[in-house]
Amino acid sequence: MKIFAITDRVQKILDQINKTQTVIEGLPKPKKLQSIYNNEEPFHDTWISNEGKNFDIRLALAQNAWRASVRPQFEEHQLIIGEILPQAIITYPTGVFSWDFVLQPSLAEQNPRGNEILSYWEKYLSEREQVPRLHHNYRSTVAITTKAVHSSLDYSVFLKNGINGVRTLVKEYRKQNPQSDEWYEAVLINLDGVSGYIRAHANAYDEEAKLIRDTNPERAAECKKIAENCHYLADGNAPDSFWQACQFFWFVFYLNGHDSPGRIDQYLFPALKKDLERGTLTEEDAQEITDCLYCKMAKHIAYGSTIGGQTPTGEDATNRMTWMCLSSISRLRLLSPRTSLRVHKGTPDDLFMAAVVSSSEGVTFPTFVNDEVVLPSMKRRGTSPEDALDYTFCGCGQVTPAGCAYGGYEDIVFNTAKTLTITLHQGKDELSNGVVGLDLGSPQSFDTYEKLESAVFRQLSHLLDLFISASCAEKEWCSKYMSDPLRSAMIHNCLESGVDFRRGGAKYHDGMVDALGLTTLADSLTAIRVVVYEKKLCTLEKLVDALDKNWVENEALHRACLDAPKFGNNDDEADALMVRLVTFLNDDLFARNTYFGGHWGIDIIGWSGAVTYGEITGATPNGRKNGEPLADCAGPSQGMDKNGITSVLLSMAKLPMDKVHGPLALSVKFAPKSVQGENVKKLADLIRAYFSMGGMQVQPSVVSLEELRAAQKEPEKWDHLIVRVGGFSAKFVELQPDFQDDMIKRTENEI
Repeated sequence: MKIFAITDRVQKILDQINKTQTVIEGLPKPKKLQSIYNNEEPFHDTWISNEGKNFDIRLALAQNAWRASVRPQFEEHQLIIGEILPQAIITYPTGVFSWDFVLQPSLAEQNPRGNEILSYWEKYLSEREQVPRLHHNYRSTVAITTKAVHSSLDYSVFLKNGINGVRTLVKEYRKQNPQSDEWYEAVLINLDGVSGYIRAHANAYDEEAKLIRDTNPERAAECKKIAENCHYLADGNAPDSFWQACQFFWFVFYLNGHDSPGRIDQYLFPALKKDLERGTLTEEDAQEITDCLYCKMAKHIAYGSTIGGQTPTGEDATNRMTWMCLSSISRLRLLSPRTSLRVHKGTPDDLFMAAVVSSSEGVTFPTFVNDEVVLPSMKRRGTSPEDALDYTFCGCGQVTPAGCAYGGYEDIVFNTAKTLTITLHQGKDELSNGVVGLDLGSPQSFDTYEKLESAVFRQLSHLLDLFISASCAEKEWCSKYMSDPLRSAMIHNCLESGVDFRRGGAKYHDGMVDALGLTTLADSLTAIRVVVYEKKLCTLEKLVDALDKNWVENEALHRACLDAPKFGNNDDEADALMVRLVTFLNDDLFARNTYFGGHWGIDIIGWSGAVTYGEITGATPNGRKNGEPLADCAGPSQGMDKNGITSVLLSMAKLPMDKVHGPLALSVKFAPKSVQGENVKKLADLIRAYFSMGGMQVQPSVVSLEELRAAQKEPEKWDHLIVRVGGFSAKFVELQPDFQDDMIKRTENEI
């Protein structure tokens, strides 16, 4: 497929994004909230005026008033519009991390009624049963549980039917489930809210077209067409053009929290195909519209997205939209959406090579995921064959059946490395001395390695008991006090059953534990086995003392632990321990149920937690010092792979990837000269070889040590440098110093 140059329009949008984008994964730069809506509080006022009504209906009415109050700001070059919702003292957004009432006291200071509104909501929320939480000791050092998690929606429900078509579906299912009459009414009210939000944009761009008609007639004509598209969609019609489909996708995507676009090439291809076949759109114009949509997703931060793969009936899913998406990813060098290419035996060679070229040029997207391993894993957890074939990614790259699941991704983020330090300190945190686990005996009591490993596995299981109980309690709370009819309309089985996805209406309810730092744990146990029990260089008590002193005055012991075998070097004994840990965790979890009855399983992605959890974890027996990052993915610890990339892949291939919920992410850094130009085929062959061995996922970063060090010294010259951190990508120069240092420590591979 032809690759088109970036148009002037798109370049101007990119320049604006690069000037204003200030968010790195979970670390927004602080800014003072400022309301621009003249003290209006449409959510609060509508909520108050509907006191006594059913909660779902009352909430839907208040949300709709809030959405309709949007006052779109003119975007000078964009073809895809959609403005942020107004700041307010009280709102109830649908989003990745906020699916509940959000109270912003700082805005109350700007409103004459602020104290009155604030007092009402503080009282209302305090009288409601509080969400169960893990004890602070666990949340701060060992794990977090989240009631708001990533999920993937089936956007084709809206794209195929339009708002009116979805209304028809709701009314049909409402007749079949009279017990859910009020919930269905809330869905219909939400659909009115979507129309109101879109209509506000249509009216705004009508006015803008009039204002600039004489000074900028070309843009005025575009604004008029944008307004016509929006009026058409607000009237309830299904999109009739590719431009309308992309616009409608963005509106619905944004109103649902701009989470994970999912199988975006499958959702948007029908409209593209229709326009191309009837000759109303050129591929070049289609690419520009796609670029505008991707700029929108990058500006607001979109999460897991998927291209390629297979259809629900098993055919190759590659289409022209797949190529459009890949082209936007590789040409625009955006940090989101976090896109993965599903690879299977029928993936076209030219598509695969184009994706490899994108990675080799330092884009970091797409990551590569192996269908041949993911599909057996999904079927193991009870996903139907057709839903498994239709899987997608959400969040930082978690696997989920598209538009069918509650979510359950990043339910629990578990600092597994802490399990060992807790066990060695008799159930206490090694830094705070607070009790966070079981006292399974003093270091002296573990007179054999087998006893120590057994104790660590017991500690793992005990902590999982606590975390899963807390997660299930949170989900139970959500089922009582939260609802999201709009999102439920795009999760299969919710409309059919009349049950909100927050209350168990989805088709699947699996849970996911991100086993953070598992390689750190495996390497630490191997070091103990070799140094303490085999070579008898010291007692376990002496090793614990060295850890508590952060290796100070224990240089020889520190070197012995660093020299012990490490996962990622094709060392059978070191690799076997990692296999045992992955197997134990996944099997232990699989035997447990989520609140709604699904299976638990693990992934290992690492997101930004390798650094943040490393900061609150003491020294570990693998040679890591107090506060240093944990292993950043499922692969070797940073810098511990000494035998080359082939050994890394051979070690990884030993893990039971066809049984985990996945993915077991593998981050690898390559020297640019070894994979660029004529050498790009080597990278493609390497990925293919890894997948043929049973590898699940690989996410390359192509950057040299020299480039990273130069970027630290002169960041203003290296704004283009992108690296894969964990579950996300970032501009290297925007990362905090500890994240930069972590990237520098990773092994630079050559092929």
